[in-house]
Amino acid sequence: MAALTVAMPVAGATMATSVAFVPKGCFSIVAAARMAPIKIKRRLSVVVKASPKEDIKDKIPEAIAEAQKTCEDDPTSAPCAVAWDNVEELTAEAAHQRDRNKANSDPLETYCADNPETDECRTYED
Repeated sequence: MAALTVAMPVAGATMATSVAFVPKGCFSIVAAARMAPIKIKRRLSVVVKASPKEDIKDKIPEAIAEAQKTCEDDPTSAPCAVAWDNVEELTAEAAHQRDRNKANSDPLETYCADNPETDECRTYED
């Protein structure tokens, strides 16, 4: 036998239902129920901290060395595959960062993104 308490939201307040002595494994059968309001005063807050931008290029050689070390004994093992997947993800992210930096390096492109109607940024089609 086990006692079960269930909390559920009802009309802006949280109601607690206390179920008295339900046999273990038979939670679908409710013997007796009693409802009582519960006031919950919790304030959730999110703390955001700025962190310096990580240079992924520095992590790639470390990841390659770790993958080679992991794969010394058994190159077909699951940890070996995971290590090389990590290397692949780091190199892909480095390529994406390189592309983003390349796209933002042209000042005219940045200006045209902000002011597409100006004469310098108009495109004409025949």
